[in-house]
Amino acid sequence: MEKSADLVVDWMIQCNVIDDEDRDLYRYALHSFFLLLLPFIYAGGIGFCMGNVKQGIALILPFMVLRKFSGGYHTKNLRSCILVSGFLLALCAIVSMQVKCDWRLAITTIIASISLIIFSPIDSENRRLDTDERKLYKKITVLYVIFFGLLDIILFLSGRYIYTICFSIGIQLAAGLQTPCVIKSIYLLTKKSR
Repeated sequence: MEKSADLVVDWMIQCNVIDDEDRDLYRYALHSFFLLLLPFIYAGGIGFCMGNVKQGIALILPFMVLRKFSGGYHTKNLRSCILVSGFLLALCAIVSMQVKCDWRLAITTIIASISLIIFSPIDSENRRLDTDERKLYKKITVLYVIFFGLLDIILFLSGRYIYTICFSIGIQLAAGLQTPCVIKSIYLLTKKSR
């Protein structure tokens, strides 16, 4: 991705679209854009392989939005992140085709939503949040959990059960990636108290 960003930025400089002193800013912006676009490409590709691109996008959308502000487990490098993300998305797509839209899905989604509200945001080792950021991210997470929860209910009531399932699994995935961090925090707290 860095090479791709470098190529695009170099091309923009050669075409006199941007100045050379803005190179780092545009590299960062393109790198961030690629990181934002990659999950949609994954989800669309997996959805295409499974027979429905819209379902793939419906699954990734709540996850991406919630994950940005709720935090959770991160791998050590980009390569393992891409591999693990691809695996999890494929697994979630498969699960979304097997799960029924019933009370068990609703209860699991409610538990995941409550978990997101309670434990968010979770810091990343790469970027620690200050007190103001933590408060802001908490509020944003709560608002998005409520928004996606209401959207889930609307989809259910309108009979769009497959999208209800996909949104629910996206919410559950965001909460699930917090679980290792929550367990680690609880373990460290109990270890300190001994």
